[in-house]
Amino acid sequence: MEEIAEYSGVTTTDGKKILTYEFIETLREADKKMPNPQKIIAQRGGQEKFLSTMADIVIYGGKRGGAKSFSLLLESQHDIQSKYFNSIIFRNEINDLTDLITTSYQIYDDFGKYNKSKGDMTWNFNWGGWLEFNYYSDSIEDFKKRFQGRQFSYIGVDEITHMDYPKFKYLITCNRNAHFIRNRFFGTCNPDPDSWVATFINWWIDSDGFPILDRDGVVRYCFMDGDSIEGIYWGDTREEVYEQCKHIIDRLWKPEYESLGSPQELFIKSVTFIEGKLEENMQLLRSDPNYLANLANQSEEQRARDLEGNWKFRTAGTGLVTLEHMRSFFENALQTESGTRYITCDPAFTGGDNCVFWIWEGWNIIGIHVCKKDSKKTIETAKFLLEQYKVLEENFAYDLNGLGQIFVGFFPKALKFNNIECPSDGSHTMFDYLKSEVAYKFIDRFTRGGVSILPDLLKRKYSGKGFKDVPLSQVLINERQAMRQDENAADKYWKLIAKSEMKKIVGHSPDFWESMMTREIFEIKKKRKHFKGIGLL
Repeated sequence: MEEIAEYSGVTTTDGKKILTYEFIETLREADKKMPNPQKIIAQRGGQEKFLSTMADIVIYGGKRGGAKSFSLLLESQHDIQSKYFNSIIFRNEINDLTDLITTSYQIYDDFGKYNKSKGDMTWNFNWGGWLEFNYYSDSIEDFKKRFQGRQFSYIGVDEITHMDYPKFKYLITCNRNAHFIRNRFFGTCNPDPDSWVATFINWWIDSDGFPILDRDGVVRYCFMDGDSIEGIYWGDTREEVYEQCKHIIDRLWKPEYESLGSPQELFIKSVTFIEGKLEENMQLLRSDPNYLANLANQSEEQRARDLEGNWKFRTAGTGLVTLEHMRSFFENALQTESGTRYITCDPAFTGGDNCVFWIWEGWNIIGIHVCKKDSKKTIETAKFLLEQYKVLEENFAYDLNGLGQIFVGFFPKALKFNNIECPSDGSHTMFDYLKSEVAYKFIDRFTRGGVSILPDLLKRKYSGKGFKDVPLSQVLINERQAMRQDENAADKYWKLIAKSEMKKIVGHSPDFWESMMTREIFEIKKKRKHFKGIGLL
């Protein structure tokens, strides 16, 4: 048998020997027979492509369990021995970083020391460089203040679909260094058809939502103008992009730049998308083959995204509230209007869903109370909140259907929201029932910036079916995915998808959103009274 050469005879720019691919294959085979956690070898397929691409911006997206997050950590190994290497990896919330940090010890424990302080979560490498862990859940203004003037040669974002586009764009300005280290921006994610990322990688995805095999890892070029995903100029070459937007680039060009390169080289970014596949992550599947069953035993939509890697699959309807809408809501100016106070509620009792009370001043949310109590204590809670926030009983609205019936005798002046009532115009030509009218009008108001919330409320944590101790901001982001129009009824009227479909999408009843949307019923009833009054003249 012919002996396999260990080294290829080629060296890196700093003189390190490069192994042959055949030798690496022998290491993989040996690891199958006797796994060694001290030997970390890039797996065939997506992980190999991810760690070898030279693109400026890389989106590594696809099935869950594809070793995408682990790859983000591995990427820093390229420059770990440079004393000038400054790098950072993000997740949405600071507590989301726990698993990443734990895993990082497996990779970096022999190469540096980790600072466990939550104010400085950083690997300080033996050669002087560092890798920082950070979050991006704050407002865009606060985010910019925190990172203004900072520079990183490597930026990684885990679950980049949760980051809004303006923050991504701002981080691009921080992706720089003065020490000839290659700058790169890598993001990992699972499929999310409602995210800006889905639009960003659209060229790499087919009409059915699956990555196109022949385009996997193919590099394209872009110029990102403005803060909207629609402002990107794309092309297969730098020249093709330049021809589309040279009216912008030429205005920015200065003669002093000429020694550094052409406008095409200096102003245009290279981008690629690489598919992450569970079937390529043999380390995970060998150690936990039951993980396949975990993904398979989910809803049709969740299974399509997490196990099949589909970027366009939806079980029902079209998403109405985007991540950008949510970010705008979190940062919106106070919408107090007259200052009249209201309370809205979708009743639920012990053992069921969350009972959520929203307290409003105009269209500004000033309070929230979430509970799971028996009917008697829930009624007592409602009375207490009305008194505490000085809300008139006639400004209290609750969902009459189902468990709401128990409120009837205790709050005679309250507004009873019968969601299967006929729409306000008395016909079913525009909406199927009153609930859909309320949803349509509230979502329209919400997406146009007509609803606000006190920022401190967003940090409060809540638990429910399938989630525990999650900040309110993230609960609302998750539940907004259930706000969809039923496309099957579009030729008849506007209709919200059924509650059963909502539960499939988010894994539980969207109690927070449904109770919040109830605020719109006051406006609809006001107009109905007004029109009735005119009719009597």
